[in-house]
Amino acid sequence: MGSVNISLANGQLGGTLQTNDGITGIVLTGMSVLGGYTTGTPILVTSMTDVTNAGITADNNPFAIKQLQEFYNQAGAGAQLYLMLVPPTMTVAQMADNTNTDGAKKLLDFANGKIKVLGLLSDDQAISDAGGTITTTSGLNDDVLTAASNMAVMAEAYFEAEKPFRAVIGGTSYGNDAGSLTDETSGTTNNRTAILIGDTDTTYSNTSACVGLLLGVVSSIPVQRKVSRVRTGALTNTRAYVGRATVEATGTDMAVIAGKGYITFTTYPNVSGYFFSGDPMCTAATDDYCMLARGRVIDKAHILAYTTFVQEVDDEVPVNTDGTLDAGFCKWLEQQIVNQVNNTMTANKEISSVSCFIDPTQNILSTNQLNVVLKIIPVGYATDIEISLGFNNPNA
Repeated sequence: MGSVNISLANGQLGGTLQTNDGITGIVLTGMSVLGGYTTGTPILVTSMTDVTNAGITADNNPFAIKQLQEFYNQAGAGAQLYLMLVPPTMTVAQMADNTNTDGAKKLLDFANGKIKVLGLLSDDQAISDAGGTITTTSGLNDDVLTAASNMAVMAEAYFEAEKPFRAVIGGTSYGNDAGSLTDETSGTTNNRTAILIGDTDTTYSNTSACVGLLLGVVSSIPVQRKVSRVRTGALTNTRAYVGRATVEATGTDMAVIAGKGYITFTTYPNVSGYFFSGDPMCTAATDDYCMLARGRVIDKAHILAYTTFVQEVDDEVPVNTDGTLDAGFCKWLEQQIVNQVNNTMTANKEISSVSCFIDPTQNILSTNQLNVVLKIIPVGYATDIEISLGFNNPNA
């Protein structure tokens, strides 16, 4: 007896992976609260209501509340933020130490790879009040530069564990001497760490930095977008300070700070509000990942590539009689990752294009290793715009 059998094909629509690109984390100096929050406890919050419910308030942790309020002013309620307060006996350098299981490592492990940009900020006054020593031989709290070096080690370890992230460290205790700052664009290759100089409030302007505000911007923009993009609009703060001075009173200092590879504030004539000056990392401008935006793009591609190719681990691979790869299989596998990146990133204008090449001549029988070359063409940025303006007489 004749029959018709129908089966449903699956996996044909090229569904895209979700990478939760805007999730950030922050480690801040704070205090334990009797009957409430205990320092060293990582939590996930999505609003200031969650912060209050966790027992962190302006009365018991004003330093942390300022940063968290500015984060949500910029990002809006609903933005996911992994949060941990640490006691003032812990310096920012210790927060960033990969061997310190009570520092940022604890928050990163709690988030299990979800944090894409991590902020670290110390309350230098609280550390000093607790008996710590703050030295500023390079124009900032010296622990900030040590923290940047430590963070390079930590970020590399998490990169190798397929949990890439970028970090922003608050450049605290800035001494209003831009010339004494270490030039982060020369002799450094720390493309996973940035340092932010500048704050929004006179209460802490001499010792702190607005890391919460910067993370709020990161949480609200796509990976390819610079935090300094003017079209996005001015920042939510109504005042801006660098050390003890307002931005308006610093003269050429802002350009010097930015030129040495730090993120700071800037303003534009005839445009109201404050903006970030750029998104440089602690590395030379010739580094492919010298900008936070470029780092976020490649980290997203990293996660997509890993998630796609991990499915192929120990799978059977067709080969030719000489042990080389079947060319048709190579093309098929190339297309899997290209489709995934195109659907997830190119379609959203996060990158310009992607290509993949798997050399079919590699002898996988002798090596059991599959080599893949994945190349991303990023978007460009109109950072410096030169305009030639003049009169024209068409009849001359």
